Amino acid sequence: MLLSLLAMLLLLIQPQGNVGAGMKSYQPRTLANACTLVVCSPKENGLPGRDGRDGREGPRGEKGDPGLPGALGPAGMPGRAGPVGPKGDNGSAGEPGPKGDSGPRGPSGLPGVPGPMGKDGPPGKQGNIGPQGKPGPKGEAGPKGEVGAPGVQGSAGARGPAGPKGEKGAPGELGAPGSAGAAGPAGPVGPQGTLGARGPPGLKGDRGAPGDKGAKGESGLPDMAALRQQVETLRGQLQNLQAAFSHYKKAELFPNGRSVGDKIFKTVGSEKSFEGAQEMCSQSSGQMASPRSAAENAAVQELVTAQNKAAFLSMTDSKKEGTFVYPSGEPLVYSNWVPGEPNNNGGAENCVEMFTNGKWNDKACGEHRLVVCEF
Repeated sequence: MLLSLLAMLLLLIQPQGNVGAGMKSYQPRTLANACTLVVCSPKENGLPGRDGRDGREGPRGEKGDPGLPGALGPAGMPGRAGPVGPKGDNGSAGEPGPKGDSGPRGPSGLPGVPGPMGKDGPPGKQGNIGPQGKPGPKGEAGPKGEVGAPGVQGSAGARGPAGPKGEKGAPGELGAPGSAGAAGPAGPVGPQGTLGARGPPGLKGDRGAPGDKGAKGESGLPDMAALRQQVETLRGQLQNLQAAFSHYKKAELFPNGRSVGDKIFKTVGSEKSFEGAQEMCSQSSGQMASPRSAAENAAVQELVTAQNKAAFLSMTDSKKEGTFVYPSGEPLVYSNWVPGEPNNNGGAENCVEMFTNGKWNDKACGEHRLVVCEF
């Protein structure tokens, strides 16, 4: 095996012309005085043998014919990868292939498992009060019901607010004269009365004793330095009072009051008819809100928005349809009507309400709206 590998190696490294010279077939022969040498290599593709170790080199043979090409050697190891070549240009876009036929429809899938129930979302904000709907037709009078059983006496209601001061009553009848009481202690000397009518001249009295001389009075002009000091003291007290009043005013207005200039607008959140609102504000020494500028209108709107209720204003057109005036009878100096208003819908809208967006609408005075008073 080793001999065959060496033979193949020699064939690969010899020149092409010498390959045939070394490829000769040797036949065994008998030496005169030695043992028989047998070359067992194949007849073809073998190497030239040598005489025995003690024999002499034989004669050089003739040049043989070129041998057959050797067997194909094993494939060499792959070489290292070469460097990446530059990027080639983009090829032109191929034409779209023909549309394939629709495949057969697959079997219907199993119905999915219903998902878990979702959580309830947070409640939405309360919407604004919509405009008043048109009044429906008056229904027919129903049959008179039977007289019900007398109801159980209800519990006493809460004490209502103090009513307005009543008119002065007529003087009562003169009572019988009372018995004379015990004489009381002498009172202090009263102020000097008005000069009475001149009486008749009396008799000349005796001359009285001269009185003691009085002490000298102070000068009529006060000391200017002391006067200035008093003025500065009063000014400081006034500033303290103003600061305290502003503090209490803010506390009183929070959270249901607003002020603009010298005006204060306030609500307690109650709803009443126009007449009830007038009475409630009058009992508090105020009047219903009468915004006369955009700033005053915005202040009232803040209260309306905070309560999320439409509010009555003080203006009406009850004296002349379409001409709204203040309670004093003055014409409006500011307005903020909804487009298309006032329209006297139904023929009975003589009052004014303010929506949460600050816009005005004429309204029936018997409806109940938020009470906002002005002070």
